[in-house]
Amino acid sequence: MNEAEILSSIVRRNQEFILEATEDLNQTESVLRLPGESNCMNWVLGHVLVYRDVMLAGLGKRRVASKSDVKLYTYGSEPITSDSKSVKLPRLLILLTKSYDALEVCLEIDSDGLKERTPDEVDPRKGETVAEHLAELCWHESNHVGELHALRELALVSLGKGWK
Repeated sequence: MNEAEILSSIVRRNQEFILEATEDLNQTESVLRLPGESNCMNWVLGHVLVYRDVMLAGLGKRRVASKSDVKLYTYGSEPITSDSKSVKLPRLLILLTKSYDALEVCLEIDSDGLKERTPDEVDPRKGETVAEHLAELCWHESNHVGELHALRELALVSLGKGWK
């Protein structure tokens, strides 16, 4: 497996889990939070979208999220609650699918571009090469996607159901 195939595999598995974790949930359930300082599912999904846009920018491609969406979900943004502004779950899932599709096309077509230096304007925590940068961002995405299991459990408990 080459770098592009590995990165593609990680993003594909994350996307599949995102769709599985959000199946049959609505906006109200997506903003439930665990006790403490945890994020809700809606914020986690928006945050994944923001950093997929950073991946696309690293590949020289157009971002999917609007600037107003990015402000809601970037590092250090305010928590998303039932009373706060947020991207509605159905739209968030459409944007995540668009970003996934764009990444898949890029990784399939331009695996040679992964060896190039990461553009300076992309992200201060960038890796030396585009591949290193994407690997760091894939780890970051996977870390947040891992939060979705507990958040789905919370949503299903609120509905009187359990994980299927």
